[in-house]
Amino acid sequence: MQFLQSTFFASLLGSLIFLGTSALLTIKGVASITVHANEEIHGPVRDTKGPSWSFFNPEMDQIIADLRIEKEAIAAKEKQLTEMANRVKAEKAELDEAVRGIKRVQEMVDRSIIQIKEDEAANLKRLAKMYATMEPPGAARILREIDDAVIVKILTLMKEPETAAILEAFARTGDPETKRAAAIAETLRIVASNKPAKP
Repeated sequence: MQFLQSTFFASLLGSLIFLGTSALLTIKGVASITVHANEEIHGPVRDTKGPSWSFFNPEMDQIIADLRIEKEAIAAKEKQLTEMANRVKAEKAELDEAVRGIKRVQEMVDRSIIQIKEDEAANLKRLAKMYATMEPPGAARILREIDDAVIVKILTLMKEPETAAILEAFARTGDPETKRAAAIAETLRIVASNKPAKP
């Protein structure tokens, strides 16, 4: 008992308490510095205490943020593609309608051309019959005022003696008309040689 009350024991106990407290504070300080140093190097320390859904994991948060951005980008691309597909469908429908309109116009034009050709053939036959009944010099004077292509069409519908008489009347009107009659005769020869043979 006297030992516990002695000065030596009191100083020994005080030294031990001082050393223990200093050691404890030093260890905690070093651990805190290590934690701070690790946070600076590796980022914040993960909190893995408590339930798993409340863990703090900065890498997982970054992955989730990246996935959200990527999902938004994909949604925007899908929206653009849908709008583009709708535009293409609308333009295709317009093109189809335009093609149908062009076909209708083409059919109308084709029918009109056929009608004109039929009308022209009937008119040419009437003219050929009329010129055949006229005196060759009179017919030649009128035909001189008509285009050569039309003259050839009319003369092809006439009989050879009638055609010959009109060309002879052409030749009698002067040198230029003689050359013109020769050109018309040559064209008639080519037309006649290209006509299909009658069965």
